[in-house]
Amino acid sequence: MATPQASAPHPVVSAELDLGRAPVQELNHNLTPQVLEALAAIKKRDDLATTSVYQQHAEEIERVVHGFAWDLRNVEQPAKARKTATAAAWNVERGIAFTALRETLKSHPELAAADLLMLTEVDIGMGRSFNRDVPKQLADELGMGYVFANQHLLLCPGDASEQDHGRANTRALHGCALLTRYPVRRLTAVSLPEFRDKFHVVEKRLGSKRALLAEVLLPCGPTTVVVTHLDPFSPPRHRGRQIQIIADALARFGGRQVLLGGDLNTNTYDLGSMLGLLGNFSHKLMRFGFDGTVRQYMTPGQVFDRPVFEALHRNNFVIDGFNETAAGTLYYRGNNPKYAKLTSGNMPRGSVIWHGLRKWIDKRLEPYGGAVPMRLDWFAGRGLRPVRALVVDGLEHEGEEPSDHNPIVVEIAALDD
Repeated sequence: MATPQASAPHPVVSAELDLGRAPVQELNHNLTPQVLEALAAIKKRDDLATTSVYQQHAEEIERVVHGFAWDLRNVEQPAKARKTATAAAWNVERGIAFTALRETLKSHPELAAADLLMLTEVDIGMGRSFNRDVPKQLADELGMGYVFANQHLLLCPGDASEQDHGRANTRALHGCALLTRYPVRRLTAVSLPEFRDKFHVVEKRLGSKRALLAEVLLPCGPTTVVVTHLDPFSPPRHRGRQIQIIADALARFGGRQVLLGGDLNTNTYDLGSMLGLLGNFSHKLMRFGFDGTVRQYMTPGQVFDRPVFEALHRNNFVIDGFNETAAGTLYYRGNNPKYAKLTSGNMPRGSVIWHGLRKWIDKRLEPYGGAVPMRLDWFAGRGLRPVRALVVDGLEHEGEEPSDHNPIVVEIAALDD
């Protein structure tokens, strides 16, 4: 019987998969809604292994949380005349606004032309996203192949802002995906340790974040593509540790050309605890003042999220040129009820401190129109030359935003081209 853990004490790298033998694989399971409800009813992780429902389904749970799905029939060999490839990385916010997301990917000239879509926060069979198979449906609509690495088996409706949609989960999977126009030769994933046990939070779940590693045959040559989503509810040093774990996995996986992209959650805060959050905010105010604190959100590598960038540089990754650093990839909106719910989840219920702080922050944000840009999403390259980079801002379809994040785009070439 597998032993449940809050996070793997050492990185778990899935066995390298030979995709040529099976161009299609689905990720299904026999965990019924009743089983998921029974797992959700367990109060403490320490009690998990002793319960009959976990003992009966342990092997299936472990298979699912470390599982993959893919369909690579709809890819093409790269044209010899092409020397560059274009990638977009986007936190798609579960695929909740699926129609807006799909139509944006189809119609926006930069996104529609992308050879790679590196997607984070991707649902399969979650009630909050209408139980869609988000990566498969997007790939089918866009005429692309895809690979999906599961990260979590969710035991709840969603996060603090997603509790009232009233739709039961079916497969209850959540992870990251790579959509591609070109062949994938090899595929693996590396588990990233959780800072805070996600079995004991509002968005109760089993598993952990995983970085997806795939060798893709691009026009600019075979390239190892890394889709990653670092832990927002942790101190920056923990995110730096996660980058190092990915780098160690890359050393084993191999590849001269590497493109890493995704939501690195360089929010400049320690959201792992109430004290960490308040301590961070107080430190920023004393050192930089309110306006200086806001400016730090666009340059997280200078001070507060320096461990993430130091880990990238230590492992020979280049940031410069791969990112349009003058544009934000997410806007913190003080009057956004979702952000209020998510942030207040770290505060005691009915906290007077939090209520007063929120009113003060909202007042201070008025000169900024109630919203300030942050840089959470990044590309980093190794053995590649960036040709151009941009952030795609202001996206909406029929009045609906496809995600709370902006996608980032980079065009890449081999170093010697």
